[in-house]
Amino acid sequence: MASQAVAHESEHHAPPPNVDADMVARELIATTTGASGRFKAWVWGLGILSIAGIVALVIKFIDQGDDSTKWGYVAALVSFLLSVAGGAPMVAMAPVMAKANWVRPITRIASLFSFASVVTLVMLIPLVAILPPLVTEGARRRTIWYEAPDYSPHIWTTLALVMLLITGIMLFYSAALPDFASMRDHSTGWRKRLGKRLARGWVGTDAQWRTLRMRIGMFGTFYFLILVFANFLFTTDFGQSMVPGWRDAILPMYHTVSGFQAGVAGGVIALYFSRKYMKLEKFIHLDAFWSLGRLLFALTLLWIYFFYSSFIVFWYGRSENDIATLNHQIKGPMIWAFFGAMILLWFVPWWILIWNKVRRGTTVMVMGSFVILVGLMLDRIRMFVPAWSVPGDQIHEKWLKVIPETYWPDIFDILIMAGGISLVAFIVMMMTRVVPVLSVWQVQEFNLLSKPIKYIRGHATLVAKPD
Repeated sequence: MASQAVAHESEHHAPPPNVDADMVARELIATTTGASGRFKAWVWGLGILSIAGIVALVIKFIDQGDDSTKWGYVAALVSFLLSVAGGAPMVAMAPVMAKANWVRPITRIASLFSFASVVTLVMLIPLVAILPPLVTEGARRRTIWYEAPDYSPHIWTTLALVMLLITGIMLFYSAALPDFASMRDHSTGWRKRLGKRLARGWVGTDAQWRTLRMRIGMFGTFYFLILVFANFLFTTDFGQSMVPGWRDAILPMYHTVSGFQAGVAGGVIALYFSRKYMKLEKFIHLDAFWSLGRLLFALTLLWIYFFYSSFIVFWYGRSENDIATLNHQIKGPMIWAFFGAMILLWFVPWWILIWNKVRRGTTVMVMGSFVILVGLMLDRIRMFVPAWSVPGDQIHEKWLKVIPETYWPDIFDILIMAGGISLVAFIVMMMTRVVPVLSVWQVQEFNLLSKPIKYIRGHATLVAKPD
């Protein structure tokens, strides 16, 4: 058995020694009951905004469903939700497969974002209905579907998001089986009945544990592959194919990596509020925030790398297509969104996260995570609003000869964007009323494999590595 020592500055960072397993299960399952007044107020507020957003989406589709140039902000919202709700579960998968100990408190919160992917599907429905067909009056749009049926973009992008939702839920369920058994044994009422039904006879045999870890690895791998596939299809079919002459092979990976960055930022925010308002300080240690800070810093640097790799091709190409793409995406009507995204997605997070004192805290890291999400929204607006602003009669041109004017959001766009984001937060918050916000078995495993020790003049957590 190997072990490692992780240094801390004070004792409260270390896990509590000799915590009884039943006590841990009871305390964590108790977080699903007895919602505070503040929690209920937030749920009501988010619910009202969600309903307003859905109503605005329906009204906009009825009034403007025949004009694709009015739907750029909805496309940007779908891209944003795909990045956040789709990227967050990767935090629950990648570090676990790497056997990182610090990730245990965040796996459940990150996997809950999988349920929020249903919002992405709902917001995609009108875009699928409005997306121009591949062939119009014998002319075929420039897409990745060279000889495919006319409605291939509509079918395959929708199917990719459905598969992403199903795989994310299966990843959540595979890791939650032991917790459903804990609900069966330590809760009452409908939660006890739900745990008994979903636990499927879980008793914790060696074979069941081996199967659980195998399923986590399997669904985690599938989820990553489908997430990359979904990002590829959405950026090409609902982005590049709407603009004549826009060809960027790096854009899908740029979109995916920035989605990982947004997913980590969303996980940091959810972890912070769970720790603060659910009184879970003894289970959510600062190790998780320190490690997430390093991961977020690395992804911030990757963002600028992928952006530069894409930008430099057009900057040095200088063909008519390249110049039109730069004018359309950066130098033209969306230059305000470009500079906002550059500052909030790269410069501010880089300047914040480069300091060790910031990464060793929580408050500034959460502020930086909010900044990243605002920057991501501006970046998605920069990409998709001008793309959908191109009139339908210009899609078949060789390159974009007339740059569309800046399209500002109307009241329906604002309500839809606020409602979509609120619905994601609403779903995640409501899921914490069904299952514990922290994975019971992973918290117990952390307590079994680690103990606080003195290290030189400070304190540390000694972590065992049994495998």
